[in-house]
Amino acid sequence: MQPNKTSSQPDTAHRAASTTARELASWLPHAGSADSDLIPELGTLVSRSRDLVRNHGVASGAIQTLTDNVVGTGLRLAAQPDYKSLGKDKAWADEWSRQVESQWRSWAETTDCDAARSLTFAGMTSQVFRSSMLNGEALALPLWLKGRSFSTVIQLVEPDRLSNPDGKQDGKRLRGGIEIDQYGAPNAYWIRKNHPGDVLISLGVEDDWQRIPIQTAFGRRRVLHIADFERSGQKRGKPLLTSVMPLFKMLDHYERSELQAAVVNAMIAAFIETPLDGEAIGEMFGGSVDDYIAARNEWKVRLQGGAIIPVFPGDKVSPFTPSRPNSGYGQFVE
Repeated sequence: MQPNKTSSQPDTAHRAASTTARELASWLPHAGSADSDLIPELGTLVSRSRDLVRNHGVASGAIQTLTDNVVGTGLRLAAQPDYKSLGKDKAWADEWSRQVESQWRSWAETTDCDAARSLTFAGMTSQVFRSSMLNGEALALPLWLKGRSFSTVIQLVEPDRLSNPDGKQDGKRLRGGIEIDQYGAPNAYWIRKNHPGDVLISLGVEDDWQRIPIQTAFGRRRVLHIADFERSGQKRGKPLLTSVMPLFKMLDHYERSELQAAVVNAMIAAFIETPLDGEAIGEMFGGSVDDYIAARNEWKVRLQGGAIIPVFPGDKVSPFTPSRPNSGYGQFVE
């Protein structure tokens, strides 16, 4: 016979799996696949991540610090061929390395490596790294453009343009704009020709998508998808700040409220209350309550450093207390 469980005994072998503990009873998250948990909410996560980095100093500084520490001035090629397996000697390897590194610098240290002719390879590397943190992923297309000093160029693409054509629902073979085979390997990427948020350019322009295979017939990569996949089967990346977004937002509200309170309290030096009673106030306005109310409504306080604010007859200034949360920034007027 098994002994009866007492109320002090856990209802599960693992305390974290308890459904009766007071602090865990309402914690019942959905156990979905990697894509079903992420892709439907990816647009919201990315837009909020960008807003935090644009407007929150701590978030912006964290992203910039990581970029500076990881990328720095850019990547430098160190060509070291395995000359022994190639049947060559050390002299040949040194000469080959010098020539290849020289060609690399001629390509990477100019804007010839960028399809848009706006960034060097170091600039593109920095942008790809920032995008991988900000958006959770980055996209680059190696192109072959004739007529340039180097035909091989790279085009950076905003991950927002990677989406299912014509708004199709995610399915077994198409997820988040990526075609996959039976093993989950990508076959092709569907890239929108216009950015979905570029209203000024795409206004009146019909939406269109281009299907880009993952590689050419002879094995050359056509799409570089840079992302940190946390789970098996995950097809899209997740922004770095995802788990701390609510804390950052609450911290932002708190800091702005504290700063506003400090500014207001620093401006007000004193309040002046009138000693007049109700009858004297009525006589002042000719016995008309309406005139008193109209004058009171027209009275506006302008804050400035060290201001001494006269309180309207009948008003009273009281100190802020936690039990009166709607009292403003430290003081309120009744």
